[in-house]
Amino acid sequence: MTLPQAEASLKEHLGNRYVEEDWIDALKAVMDAEGDNIKAAEAVEKLASVACQRTGLVVKILPRTKAPQLQALEHELIKSIEELTT
Repeated sequence: MTLPQAEASLKEHLGNRYVEEDWIDALKAVMDAEGDNIKAAEAVEKLASVACQRTGLVVKILPRTKAPQLQALEHELIKSIEELTT
C-alpha cells in the first residue's frame, strides 16, 4: 500500500474526524519501514505507547451504524418508558 492509499483509507474510514496532523508520525513510521513488517509493527507499538501516556488522550471511534441488538434494545427501552409515563 502506498502512502496516498493509506491516507485515503484513513480518510474514508474516519470521515470528517480525520486530522492529518494526528496521523503524520504513524504513517511516516510505517512507510519508513519499507515493507519490513516487524520494523513497522515496532514503530507503531512505540507510537501507541507514547500516545497512551499522554494525559487527556481520549480514543473514541464511533461505529458507522448501530448494531441491530442495540437498536432493538433502545426501542424496547423507549417503549417501556412510554408505558411507565402513561
